[in-house]
Amino acid sequence: MLHKRILAFLIDYLLIAGYAALLLGLSLLVFRGRAQMPELGSDPVFGQLIGALSLTLPVFAYFFLSESGYRRATFGKRCLRIKVEVDELYPAKNVLVRTIFKLLPWEIAHTGVHWLLYFVQRAEDVPPWVWALLIAPQTLVFFYGITILMSGGESSLYDRIAGTRIIPQE
Repeated sequence: MLHKRILAFLIDYLLIAGYAALLLGLSLLVFRGRAQMPELGSDPVFGQLIGALSLTLPVFAYFFLSESGYRRATFGKRCLRIKVEVDELYPAKNVLVRTIFKLLPWEIAHTGVHWLLYFVQRAEDVPPWVWALLIAPQTLVFFYGITILMSGGESSLYDRIAGTRIIPQE
């Protein structure tokens, strides 16, 4: 199960990376004819909002809609013939919680990067809370990985929180 879960993650990651590359390409086309692109760190809240709407929300929708649907699997999981097992009474709630906790480190890291750029572009010292925003997600993902390894691929920390697990498709 572990190797299937890892390969499924890699397939999904390639899809997400392709989407992110498409967004980058589109933004370069939009700003190509302009004298200057906006400074990346000029407004960290606005940058966070744009990133959340253009990247995080679509990725969230991909995971949530795929795993709460009747197949209970993303494209990567379908390719490897595994799926998310959920509580039959509240499947959408379980998948919602799973997706929130799964993507939480990613969004915290984005926040940290936006604020890091903000302070660096102003040649100001980066406050400790920004470093915490950059380190905390890595720590959380490390624990996610350890729990996946310890369960043989069946369950992660976010699966345990959500009451879900990964099982073979029938």
